Amino acid sequence: MKISSRSSSIKPSPHRKLIAKADELARSGRKVYNFTAGQPGLPPAEELIEKFCSDLKVRPFEMSKYIPTKGLPELRQAISEDLRKYGNLDVSPESIVITSGGVEAMHLALAATTDPGDTVLLLDPTYSVYWDLATFLGLKIRSCPQTVERGFQPDSECLQKAIDRDVKVAILVSPDNPTSRVISEDIAKLIVDLASEYGAWILYDEAYKHVVYEGQHLWLHRYPGALERLIGINSFSKDIAIPGFRLGYLYAPKEVVNEVVKLKGVLSIVSPVPAQWFAYYALSSDIKERYLRKVIPVYRSRRDEAYEAFKKYLPEARVWKPPASMYLFPDLRPYLDRVSMSDLDFTYQLAEARGVVVLPGSVFGSGGRGHIRFTFVTQPEEAIRAGVQLMAEFIEELEKSRVGT
Repeated sequence: MKISSRSSSIKPSPHRKLIAKADELARSGRKVYNFTAGQPGLPPAEELIEKFCSDLKVRPFEMSKYIPTKGLPELRQAISEDLRKYGNLDVSPESIVITSGGVEAMHLALAATTDPGDTVLLLDPTYSVYWDLATFLGLKIRSCPQTVERGFQPDSECLQKAIDRDVKVAILVSPDNPTSRVISEDIAKLIVDLASEYGAWILYDEAYKHVVYEGQHLWLHRYPGALERLIGINSFSKDIAIPGFRLGYLYAPKEVVNEVVKLKGVLSIVSPVPAQWFAYYALSSDIKERYLRKVIPVYRSRRDEAYEAFKKYLPEARVWKPPASMYLFPDLRPYLDRVSMSDLDFTYQLAEARGVVVLPGSVFGSGGRGHIRFTFVTQPEEAIRAGVQLMAEFIEELEKSRVGT
C-alpha cells in the first residue's frame, strides 16, 4: 500500500508537537508555562457571547444550516464596511470570501494563482505553515532574510534580486509572525513596485492588523499598482479572539475570487456558519472596537514584561522589542552555541525539564535557527517572569553540565 509523495513531502511539525506537549504536561498534573500557541490571552467579549448564544437558541437552524460557499452575505457586507472604517479600503462584499481560518485563505489563494513548479517568495523566517503549503503545492521557494539586526525588516538588496519574472507570488506578513515587526514603508513600496514590474501577485497576511501597540498597520492598497494584484489574507482568531472557531477571510480581484470560491466548494464547501454569525455580531456593532480598546493595553503590558524579563535573566540573548503582534523572537545562539544544542532540542528538553514550552525558531525557516518564538499575550506578567527565569536556570544547568564533562 502506497502513501502519496505529496503527503510524504510534509514532515511532522515540531510546532504542533510542542503545542500538544504543553497540553500533555498540563493533563499529567505538571505546572506548565505555555508560550506556544499564537492565540489571544483573553476570552471573547462577554456581551458578544451572550448575544450569540441568545440568538442561537431562537434561530438554531438558520444559524447552522448550509449557506453559499462565498460566505454569509451579512458578514461579507460587515467586513467591507470594517475595511473601509479601519483602512479606508473600498472592497465590495462580492470580492470577499469567508474561509476556515487564515491558513485556508492562504491555501486557496496559492492554489488559485500558482501551478506546480512556479516560484514563490517567502521572507525568512515566516509562519511555519507557509513553507509546508508551498511544498505541498509543488512550488519552488525563494527567500530573503529578515534579521534582528535590522529589526526584522527584509533585506532590500535581496528583494531586488529575488523578485523577477519567475516569481508568481510574493508572500508578506505584517504585523509579522514570528518576529512581530511591522513592515516599513520603503520595503512595502519596493515589494509593490517589483510585483507590479514583473506581474506577481502579493499575498498579504494581515491577521495581526489590530494587534498594534505603537504606530499602525500598513495598508498596502495605498501604493500605486497594489490593489490590482493584492490578495488580503485575514483571520478572526486574533481581533475577536475565536481561534478555535476557525474563521477568516480573503479579499481579492474578481478573477481570483471566482477561482477561490470554486476550489473552496470542492475542499470545504462552506466555513463554519455559527462562527460566521458570531463574527457578524462583532463587526456590525461597536463590540470589536471596544474589545480591542480593552485588550491591547493588557497585551502591551505583557510584551513589556516579557522583554524586560529576557533582558534581566538572559542578558546575552539578542531580543528586539516589537511594536505589534504577539511574539518575542529572541536569538539564543550566544547560549545554545556554548552547550552545542539546536533550538529544536532545547525546546523539547526545556519542556520536559522545567515545564516551560516555547517554539523553536527553526520551524519558521533557516533564518530562525537558534531563536525561539515566545508568545507573550497568553500569560499574566507573573507567569511570564517565572517562565523566563526557569528558562535561564535551565540554560545555566546545561552550561554547568557542559563544563563538568
